[in-house]
Parts: sequence; C-alpha cells; structure tokens
Amino acid sequence: MTDAAAPRPPVDPDNVIVVLSRTTEPMNIGAACRAMKTMGLKHLRLIDPLNPKGRSARALAHGAEDILDNALVVDDLMDAVGDALVVTGTTARSRKLRKAALLTPGDLADRIADHSREGKVVIMFGTERTGMTNDEVDICRYLSTVDTAPEQPSLNLAQAVMLYSWEIRQALQRARDDEAAAAAKASRRPEMSVSHPHRTTRLPNQHELDNMYAHLAHAMQAVGYSDEERLKFLTYLRQLHMRAGIVNWETHIYHILARKICRTTGTPKFRGLDEGEPVDDI
Repeated sequence: MTDAAAPRPPVDPDNVIVVLSRTTEPMNIGAACRAMKTMGLKHLRLIDPLNPKGRSARALAHGAEDILDNALVVDDLMDAVGDALVVTGTTARSRKLRKAALLTPGDLADRIADHSREGKVVIMFGTERTGMTNDEVDICRYLSTVDTAPEQPSLNLAQAVMLYSWEIRQALQRARDDEAAAAAKASRRPEMSVSHPHRTTRLPNQHELDNMYAHLAHAMQAVGYSDEERLKFLTYLRQLHMRAGIVNWETHIYHILARKICRTTGTPKFRGLDEGEPVDDI
C-alpha cells in the first residue's frame, strides 16, 4: 500500500538536554550555563554536583542565571536521563570502543538535532578529572570525542559544553534549512512512500532499551552464558546499536527471541518489563 509521506516533526531545541555528571568545580557549571544560553539551549541537569548554585557558579553564569536557577539537580543517573528518548555522551579517554563507534562533534550534533524531532535527547559530560563512568558510557546510544593534540588531549568542561552547543546550534539550523527546501520541493511534486501498519519508526526510550537488554541477559543465562559472557555480548550489542541505531519494533523482535528461548528451556518468565510484554505479531 502506498501513502503520501507524512511530514516529519520539526527539529526542536527545547528537547535538547545538557547533563553534567558529578561536577567538582562550580565555576564550570556557571560557565556551561552561559555557553548553553549563547547557543540557544536552556535545559540543564546536574548529577550529584558540588555546590552547583553558589556564588562562584553564579558569577560565571552572568546573563544565564535563569538556566542555573532552573537546572534540575539529582542524585542518580537514571533520574537525569530516564525520560530521554536518546542519551549521548562525550569522552576524551581511551576506551574499549571501536573507532567507528565514536562520532565527531558535528556528526553527533546532527543526530541530536534529528532525534529532537521525536523527544528528549541528552548530551552528557562526565566529571572534570575522569570523565564519564563506565555505567554512564553503557547507556549512551552515541558517543563522541574531540580530535585534539596529544600534548593536551582533553578540553576544560565548560569549553567542551561550548563546542558541542555550537555544533548543535549549527545542526539545528542545517535541519531547518533542509526542511524548508524539502517543503518547497514537496509543493512542486509530492513524494510517495511505502508504509507498514505495525513497523513504526518510533525510537525506544532509555527504560525500554534497558528492559530489552535485561530480557536478553535473562534468556542468555537460561542457556548457560556466564555473567562475564553476558556482559561482553551485551556490551558489543550496545555498541552495534550506537552505530546503527534501533527503533521500537526492533526491540520487540529481541523481546520475542528472548521469550521463546525462556519458553523452550522452561525458564521462568521475565518480569522486568514496565509496560507488559510485546506482542508476537510484528
């Protein structure tokens, strides 16, 4: 069946959320607020920060005190990112990641802008000295690094926020320009596309992804995978999804696979899903 292609929602900077994790220097928080406001971003979340709204933070947030005042302060990682459709992160450390899994700031910004059409998108920055934790890295759909000189490989936190905020602003504007060009083209010649009634392109949120990985781990345990083997496999799978992406109906396929493994092995049903089990009909 063919339908006229439905217009995509516009990019939305209001869906972009900056998360700073365990920041130890309050001045960096203030400077990050100013960088964000300069580039049109306004939503900041802080995980377990040190004195986040004191005098030194406020001094560096000159002109962006509203972002500082409205910043959400939380103790737990999932309290900061659990409602996000996509979580992204920045890293300067050498990690056990394939080079292809690390995006340039511009490429990451393009993906953030694109996902902002559908829901909240987080860009996370780790603590000043050591960056993001392994747990923080594991929940990121995409990771990015800045190509820097080996003599000084890492940026100051506030500098990094400014660089990525600028890239996001440019990406949002490119997307708006592309949308305007596409609208002009569509007015001249409407395009057609093939649709599928069950296969939506809605992206899973972070809780849905975590449930999927937990269900797979449950099934892998049922067929004899050790804790170490499960961790290694799921790490590779997360990296695959980082590179290629995953949409909601694809998570259902993983759930169905895991559920059938559990049925075949006589393993108790997985009970971790928040919203019930997915249907078999895809």
